[in-house]
Amino acid sequence: MTSLGAHTRQLLRDVVRVVRQVVGAPDYERYAAHMRARHPGQPLLTREAFARDRLTARYDRPGSRCC
Repeated sequence: MTSLGAHTRQLLRDVVRVVRQVVGAPDYERYAAHMRARHPGQPLLTREAFARDRLTARYDRPGSRCC
């Protein structure tokens, strides 16, 4: 049985993860876990390179703006 403190910490981590997804903040830890599990031979991007890559993917799409 988990303690209330452990449950609260997990809930807080989940809330932070969801808020980051909503605002579009890149999740390096999730990326790193995915790469280690699914692409073990591939090198990981640094946090900075990952953030740059996600920003480029989000904002550098021709025709993606509404105005």
